[in-house]
Order: sequence, then C-alpha cells, then structure tokens
Amino acid sequence: MGVQLRLDAAVALSIAVAISVFYAVAQGTYLLILFANYGLILFAGSAGLLGLVSYARLGRSKMGYVSLGFAVGVLMWMLGLVVYTYNYLIAGGEMPYNSLADVFYLLSYPPMVLGCVGLLRTFASSLERTQWLSVAIAGVVLCISVVLYAVIPSIAELSDPLEVLTTSLYPLLDVLIVVLLLPLFVAFRKGIFGAPYFLLTLGTLLMVLGDLIFTYVNLMIGYYDGHPLDLFWFMSCICYVYGF
Repeated sequence: MGVQLRLDAAVALSIAVAISVFYAVAQGTYLLILFANYGLILFAGSAGLLGLVSYARLGRSKMGYVSLGFAVGVLMWMLGLVVYTYNYLIAGGEMPYNSLADVFYLLSYPPMVLGCVGLLRTFASSLERTQWLSVAIAGVVLCISVVLYAVIPSIAELSDPLEVLTTSLYPLLDVLIVVLLLPLFVAFRKGIFGAPYFLLTLGTLLMVLGDLIFTYVNLMIGYYDGHPLDLFWFMSCICYVYGF
C-alpha cells in the first residue's frame, strides 16, 4: 500500500510539472489556448465526477457531504468554463457580462462553502483560543485588503447595479472561502490533518486564489487565454482528483 501511494503521488506531481513546463514553453500559441480551455474542462470534470464517486462510497456521512459539496462546486465551475469556451472558441461571439457563465461560476460558491464548513466542524475543535484569535485577525486584515485593492477598483467605473453586484461578489466570496480555510491550515500544522482532507483544502484554496489573482490581472494588464495564472486552477483540479 505504501508503494502504491508513493506512485500515486509521483504521477500527480509529474502531471503538475508537465503542465507547468507546457505553459512556460507554449506561451502565445494556439495550442496553449485550446489546452487552457478544453484541458481545464477535462481536469475539472474529472475532479467533479471523482468527487461524486467519493460521495457515493462514503454515503450520508459527514465526509460524504464534504465530498459532495466540493464535487458540485467544481462541476458548477466547469459548466461556467464550458459556456465561456463555447462562446469564444466555437461560436466566436462577444461574451456579455452577467452571462450564463457568471451564473454557473457564482453557483459554484455555495456548495464549496458547505464543504469548507463540513471540514471546519470536523477539525476546528482542536484549535486553541489564541489560534482562533490569530485566525480572526488574519481574516479581518485579508477582508479589508480585498475590499480596498480588489472590490473598490473593480467597480469604480461601473454604473450598472447588476454589474456592480456581480463584480463585487466574486472577490468577496473568494475571500470568504479563504477565511473559512485558514483554521483548517492551522489544524494541519498541528498534524491532525489526513492527506485527503489537506488535498481537498489545498484544492479549494488554489481555486479561489486563482480567481482573486484573475481579478487583479484584469485590473492591471488584462487576462488572456493561456495566462500562467491558469496553473492555479489546474493544480487545484489535480489536488481535488488526488484527494478524492
């Protein structure tokens, strides 16, 4: 069993390294644009389906519902990417803001929040009061930073109320998930975290960090298909697959 686990880890690491190298050498190519869209759909879809299999095996247990939450969240996120990819690479149209893709992207957050809450209910009881205080302070600082440097600059030039709401929701929901994950990483440092739970937590963190960086990149230089920040989402899917 030990050898099998090491082989699994080697396979996951090899895939992660191969994707990173490909992104480094294929910048500016149409092949990378295709991989950034269709490849990510494949990875996210695989992660979501394995999450559903994990839920089916675990049943109506606490960890079963955790798997279900993350699985549904990843699948909703994948559907948003499917709509985005179809519009740009197949239909060749201009994607309107507040599109169906935004609906699916936003629908990915509630089940992910439920997954985070499920993990918190399992592991957070081991944290001491001082650790909770440190996590709370870090969470407040992070929330204020996101509002000042992501939310306000993003909506500064918007006038449509629905666009303002949608634009604000993305970073606010991202930071909510990060705050929910902070106590789990403190618990992991204490050595009470099993590998599957850590991988699911890390996968979720990478997913929302990618979205936060996407907001920043759009503000500074603009996002393009095949941007290196896609690696956050690919690594997130790899963590989910290995964790499930």
